[in-house]
Amino acid sequence: MILAVLQARVSSVRLPGKVLMPLLGKPMISRQIDRVKRSERIDRLVVATSMEERDNKLSDLCREKEVPCFRGSLEDVLDRFYQATLSYNPEHVVRLTGDCPVIDPHIIDEVIDFYFEGEFDYATNSIEPYTFPDGLDVEIFKFGVLERAWKEAVMPSHREHVSLFIRKNPQFFKLGRYENSTDLSHLRFTVDEAEDFEYITKIYEELFPENPLFTTADILDLIRRKPSLSEINSDIQRNEGGKKSQAADVQYLMNETIPEKRYKTSRDTLARALKTIPLGSQTFSKSKTAYPYGISPHFIVKGSGSHVWDIDNNEYIDFVNALAAITLGYNDPDVTCAVKSQLDDGTIFSLPHELEIRVAEKITEMVPCAEMVRFGKNGSDATAGAVRLARAFTGRDHVAVCGYHGWQDWYIGSTSRDLGVPKEVSALTHTFQYNNIESLYNLFHSFPGDIACVIMEPMNSTEPENCFLEEIRDLTEKNGCLLIFDEMVTGFRFARGGAQEYFGVIPDIAAFGKGLSNGYPVSAIAGRADVMKLMEEIFFSFTFAGETLSLAAAEAALTRIQKEDVIESFWIQGGKIVDGIQRLIKKYALEDAVSLYGKQCWPIMKFKDSVHFSQWEIKTLFLQEVFKRGILVLGSHNMSYAHTDSDIERLLIVYDEVFSIIKDGLINRGINKMLQVEPLIPLFSVR
Repeated sequence: MILAVLQARVSSVRLPGKVLMPLLGKPMISRQIDRVKRSERIDRLVVATSMEERDNKLSDLCREKEVPCFRGSLEDVLDRFYQATLSYNPEHVVRLTGDCPVIDPHIIDEVIDFYFEGEFDYATNSIEPYTFPDGLDVEIFKFGVLERAWKEAVMPSHREHVSLFIRKNPQFFKLGRYENSTDLSHLRFTVDEAEDFEYITKIYEELFPENPLFTTADILDLIRRKPSLSEINSDIQRNEGGKKSQAADVQYLMNETIPEKRYKTSRDTLARALKTIPLGSQTFSKSKTAYPYGISPHFIVKGSGSHVWDIDNNEYIDFVNALAAITLGYNDPDVTCAVKSQLDDGTIFSLPHELEIRVAEKITEMVPCAEMVRFGKNGSDATAGAVRLARAFTGRDHVAVCGYHGWQDWYIGSTSRDLGVPKEVSALTHTFQYNNIESLYNLFHSFPGDIACVIMEPMNSTEPENCFLEEIRDLTEKNGCLLIFDEMVTGFRFARGGAQEYFGVIPDIAAFGKGLSNGYPVSAIAGRADVMKLMEEIFFSFTFAGETLSLAAAEAALTRIQKEDVIESFWIQGGKIVDGIQRLIKKYALEDAVSLYGKQCWPIMKFKDSVHFSQWEIKTLFLQEVFKRGILVLGSHNMSYAHTDSDIERLLIVYDEVFSIIKDGLINRGINKMLQVEPLIPLFSVR
């Protein structure tokens, strides 16, 4: 169905009450309604006006003419327009305005036909460069396009002018411009000023008595015969009314980009949190050490799909995704349904639940190294448990590590964040370099017969080179120690069976978490049966390890990953990000400041020190600018199944804007001047 919505209100600023002004004895809006009704393509017509008392007369007039009238917000015109359509369930919507009393039904139908022939999302005859007279404006768009504009438009001008959001986002919508065969843009048939009404009145006086169905061709013929008519309103400029809303946009943007206003509740809540919570957060990477204080959101209140909302109700497309724990999207319907169903039966019991078996079986189906499985609650549980298991199996104490493996003493003692770790514990853990097999050879040489395991991320930002993983596998076997893959990020992301499946190198043990359950707290150790059987002897036990809500979430998440193209979507959508960022780095010649690493399923962007500015100053500026534009990202792009093409398009539009700012700051040595806060302080590097 094609629904036409005619916007009208009595409270016009420039010419108050114009829609009810008498035009040959009938209100102007009444004349326009009669003309619109002659369209052969429009199925229904509704007038959309405001709840203002002044618009009561307009509502009464519609009742007399037996035309439906919807009444809504005066200021939020987009909301009024959208709400006016809902009860009709249209497929397509035509937008008309109540100040066009010579609207031509033939032109309405021509624009509609053009829209369908071109399979456009939106089509109009009133987009620049103009060719039709002002006042013959017709717009048509899909209802879904209108709904998206209603949901996403925030600028004052986009709420005041129904289609402006659509027009300003051609990357989202296929736009069609219907041209007139002759440029008549100098003519003005709309009514905004007294001179306009005088002009239209004379047209009606000349044409209507003899020909009530007069057309645009008849008006043009009249103007040719009496050219002085057009001089009545020739000094009035087109779209004068847009200046007020543009001024409102400027004020809106000023308010939105002033951190004190945009993040006020976040800042106040963080101050409250710091009184009882060290760093104000339970997680290091979610605290003010990662999000620059003053220009960042610090608390999120809800998420849906690929979007989250902070405590100040700012909306973001989220590429952090709970530090890569969200793989399907926030509040995924399958996962949520499974959790709600299990909640009715209970969360934890005095004996194991069958879910423990079902999820363990599913992991053994998917993961190459998995013959047996044990569960923990977070990644550090799984990596620490795997190391303890390897020590018990080999009877050795030393551990070789590469990458980040959690907070517990055995690992964190090998980093600069080792405060509180006994030196005797730190002395048992030794680091080696990724893609440097000699560095691991040296460890085996230094500690012959003492290394229990090599634990490593099979890949993070750097790809394995020169059969690095295969050589690691051979080296561990020759030295009688176990190979442990920490697949917290790569598991259920690189492939259904993790990086070990993708690279074809199978470890003895693997640790999983994050994407295992789409954000619910559960982790897993999976490995060879002969090794895993020793779990019966070592102590690896948790009250909540068999908690059923997280296991129900894991079962639902893994089922979707098995049956749907979840992994494939990570690679495809992430590949679009990689291509886009590479293009923008080249466009702005930022090769010396920005680098791109990782696989397409997990693109990682890093900043580099420049001659005059540190990577932390550049990154802080980057975060400052992307946050205010509604993108939540820290560097890595942790893809979820919910990320749409529109999300990727928006990300790259924002990056285009922000890279331009960074380039300007580097050229003019102005990065520090652009910062609204102190730059981030470098912390220990986890990778």
